[in-house]
Amino acid sequence: MLINRKKVWSLSWPLIIANFTIPLVGLTDTIIMGHMPDSLYLAAIAIGGIVFNFMYAGLNFLRMGTTGIVAQKFGENNFEEVFFSLLRPTLIAVSVGFILYLNRKYIYDLSVYFLTPDQQLLELYKEYLFIRMIGLPAGLLNIVFLGWFFGMQKTKSVMLQLVIINLMNVIASLYLAVYLEYGIFGVALGSVLAQISGLLLSIIIFLNHFKTLNFSSFDLKKIINLNGFLNLFSISKNLFVRTMLLVSVQAYLIKKSGLIGVDQLATMEILIVIFGLSSYTLDAFAHAAESTVGVSIGSKNQKNIYKSIKNTTEFALSFSVLIGIFLYITDYYIINLFTNIPVLQNLTIDLWTLVIITPFISMLAFQLDGIFIGATLAKEMRNSMILSSLIFYLIIEFIIQDTLNLKNLYSCFLLFLILRGVFLTFYLPRVFKLIKN
Repeated sequence: MLINRKKVWSLSWPLIIANFTIPLVGLTDTIIMGHMPDSLYLAAIAIGGIVFNFMYAGLNFLRMGTTGIVAQKFGENNFEEVFFSLLRPTLIAVSVGFILYLNRKYIYDLSVYFLTPDQQLLELYKEYLFIRMIGLPAGLLNIVFLGWFFGMQKTKSVMLQLVIINLMNVIASLYLAVYLEYGIFGVALGSVLAQISGLLLSIIIFLNHFKTLNFSSFDLKKIINLNGFLNLFSISKNLFVRTMLLVSVQAYLIKKSGLIGVDQLATMEILIVIFGLSSYTLDAFAHAAESTVGVSIGSKNQKNIYKSIKNTTEFALSFSVLIGIFLYITDYYIINLFTNIPVLQNLTIDLWTLVIITPFISMLAFQLDGIFIGATLAKEMRNSMILSSLIFYLIIEFIIQDTLNLKNLYSCFLLFLILRGVFLTFYLPRVFKLIKN
């Protein structure tokens, strides 16, 4: 496979479009709730959002593990394992999705215990959580299909799946929550309808790819091959720890913001959504790195590994600067789009300089994540995340606890992002050692 800037851009531009639609869901929900009579509605979906982040991100190893394995098997031209590497995580996703749904009350009780939200938020949060749980099994299946599309370098399929899911979510949420005035119930129901629509579309896309591959000679008994599951779980256990720590950091930000006040919690939700807008855009190049690095390793081409890392990182760096410039120019318009509540506007303005530099600071961590996922070096990702999150917690608890405010909290989050990139950089030589000349 030829790796150059043209190839990287051909893989990346559909992902930029697709990934940009992902935070549109949180953006729409935040805007709708940010224009409610007070901050309680926005604070309630902040709590609900972090709980779903735990579930989806905690199980995102189904996506990341699938991508790395499929990309390498695709590079080896082992199409039998390419197919089975989709079916195995699918079985896991279905099982886990229904187990979580059946235990939704326990999830609610557990989240209230750990996040300790204000009593005024509980009814709104419970309504949001229970409705969105209906779409969880479909959502987990969608991330498995997404991982398979990434690994197969079907980035236009990724774009189609994500664009449809997220636009459906936006349209349904606006219609149900604003036009029909269902409020927080409508926002949650919109997410359910979007996930179900996305699953139906993913199946159709897969069946279309199915026609181009020769599956007639495959031994279907190999689906339950223990080694295949063990390979996925070997990668997944480390990715699970890494991802749960990542979400825990954001949950900790939400929890600490809530301890300062409801307005501060609502403001932190706005900051996290803006962070998502930039991070998902930059993730397009990380996803391109996942695919190209994985295929390069599978085909044992060390030169292509270097080209993949160099070209994808150049694009990511350029876009991080452009996003920062855009945030600097459009500050007034973005803040007013999110909320018309004066106290929330003022709190967000005070932190805007930190928001502007976030894309540049976070770029290296995202990009290295993509490289290590493609190389299936999950242990290194886990170790880097453990160190970064530990430092993050220690600083907040033992250094700034007595001067806790939003600026200190968000500054610690930026330090966490920097540390992730620095620690992963130390492990980078291991990617090249996977192939012996």
